[in-house]
Amino acid sequence: MRTLYERDDVIPLIAEVFREHGFEGTSLSRITEITGIGKGSLYHFFPGGKDEMAQAVLAHVDGWFAREIYAPLRDDAPDVAIARMWRGVDDYFRSGRRVCLVGAFALEATRDRFAAAI
Repeated sequence: MRTLYERDDVIPLIAEVFREHGFEGTSLSRITEITGIGKGSLYHFFPGGKDEMAQAVLAHVDGWFAREIYAPLRDDAPDVAIARMWRGVDDYFRSGRRVCLVGAFALEATRDRFAAAI
């Protein structure tokens, strides 16, 4: 049975590859191997290649933080907002077992390429 993906389904999968291997250590072959998504599908979703994938992943992370961290801090009562923020951060980093994707990009030599998103 073949799995059909939408672009939005693919972004979190690619994010985990970038998180584990960094931008420089992530090749298209590695993405296809780890995600099981063919190169043709990846180029269909991201015609700009790995750079476009990285931009989409960073935008996805930004959107997650806007929804899960910043909006509650802005909109909820302080005690509720801070509790939600800590739960969100804990979930995002899986209690410290997961590296910060934005930080991983920022520490690599390619950081200037993604400076605006970082």
